[in-house]
Amino acid sequence: MRRRTIFYATSSKFKKEELEIIADIHFEDANGASHRIGDLIDFRVSGVRTEEPLEIDLVKMVEAKARSAYKAILAPCIVEHAGLILEKNAAEGFPGGLTQPMWDALRPSGFLDRISCGGERATARAVVGYCDGMQTYTFIGETTGVLTNEPRHGREFYWDAIFCPTELGGKKTYSEISLEPDGLSRKLQISQSTKAIQKFASFLSTQTGNLLFDLS
Repeated sequence: MRRRTIFYATSSKFKKEELEIIADIHFEDANGASHRIGDLIDFRVSGVRTEEPLEIDLVKMVEAKARSAYKAILAPCIVEHAGLILEKNAAEGFPGGLTQPMWDALRPSGFLDRISCGGERATARAVVGYCDGMQTYTFIGETTGVLTNEPRHGREFYWDAIFCPTELGGKKTYSEISLEPDGLSRKLQISQSTKAIQKFASFLSTQTGNLLFDLS
């Protein structure tokens, strides 16, 4: 399997840290064989500015973001955006792409209070967008969980302080788990972000390299 150089457009120090761990996680190819993500993808982090339209629909947001990243980098690249989907608003996908601006404006306690979501079931959804210079593809990862009634601080990354993943017991937030021994690795084994990247890696493993630019 040929290793590919893929730029990851982000300015987040947290995502840079997580990518190093995600590279050691495995994915399955089209034949069901397991491979290490880092053996297929050489992630190169780029802090380029990207256009991010305000959309509830995370897929639409990420499609635009991936195209703008490619225009800046001029090489195969991926972007990612994540949001929460409240169980009671699943049909509308709310707040979805609006999660981050609401979070930034209201902060943790205000976010929980304003949308009255403490104790509610929710889905953490991440969308990875890949642009190869000719087409744009999206890959969705989801993790279910429960939102806390109050923020539980630890590793201060986005809404990690209020989301308790069901796959790790549903009692501790991502923030709390990430500060435990090997906690960040355990979080990333089940996170929505990793699941989306695993789908992207599976797709990339089927490609023959007919990219507009091939930096491998």
